[in-house]
Amino acid sequence: MEQLKSIYSLYDMVCEAPAGGGVELVEMPAFFDEKKGIEADYAHVHNFYEIVWFKTGGGVHYVDFNEYPVLPNTIFFISPGQVHTFDKKHDHCGYVMKVCADLLNDTIGEDVAYLQYDLFNADSVPFHCITHDDAAHLDLIINALRDESQQRGRLGHKEYLRSLIRLLIIRIERGRSGMEAQALNHTKPSHRTFLAFRREVERNFRQLHTVKEYASLLGVSTKTLTNYVAECSPLSPLEIINGRIVLEAKRMLRYSDFMVKEIGYNLGFDDASYFVKFFKRRTGMLPADFRTEYIKEGAR
Repeated sequence: MEQLKSIYSLYDMVCEAPAGGGVELVEMPAFFDEKKGIEADYAHVHNFYEIVWFKTGGGVHYVDFNEYPVLPNTIFFISPGQVHTFDKKHDHCGYVMKVCADLLNDTIGEDVAYLQYDLFNADSVPFHCITHDDAAHLDLIINALRDESQQRGRLGHKEYLRSLIRLLIIRIERGRSGMEAQALNHTKPSHRTFLAFRREVERNFRQLHTVKEYASLLGVSTKTLTNYVAECSPLSPLEIINGRIVLEAKRMLRYSDFMVKEIGYNLGFDDASYFVKFFKRRTGMLPADFRTEYIKEGAR
């Protein structure tokens, strides 16, 4: 997060660690009164995971240059470093839950590691819609989380929170409406390698830009990595790598004062002209034009 602070200067950081032993739960619409300004009204980024459950619908939610409709029982999953913004309605009912990154990582466990990818890091939309019946089950878990978050210092507090978060995530995955669950299985070497690849891309996209480099890092051949990724994603390994670089470039163009060549250098491009060509080839716009367009439109 300190690195993010040094890069982004035009949007707000919400960097405080969640209270209550790793979880903070706030109800909407009270959330919008408590968090006036930064969290409720402006584009911002967290260093923790956030689950936003809109129990009543209406309006849109903005995540990384895209706007998504808010329908009844829509649950958004925001990862550390993602830029997101609420619209101006501020009359929703629901919950905003913040979960420390370490607590969530400890909670998931290898046996359901694919759930964390599927909910927070997948290549699809950053939300799921759940059924009315499953919403009732989630309410029970949310109420238990609210009660336990006030028990800091009690015997087994973190273990209790981990168990409840685990139940919440599994229940959400089971109850997704109109969407097929990810077919990832941690017992399959190909699927484990895919998840490891996604983690390494997130850690190293500024330095490593080729499939060969990631394959070497993971101890497999380029062909093997390509085949494994094909089992788990509609995108090729190179598309995943390039997509992550482009996303970060867009964030920096929109939310920093860095010059284009500085952004390119930060993302591992020694040649500024090559970065410009790379960005245009994948977005159809020159970096400078992308920046101008968003500033002109006042886009989120």
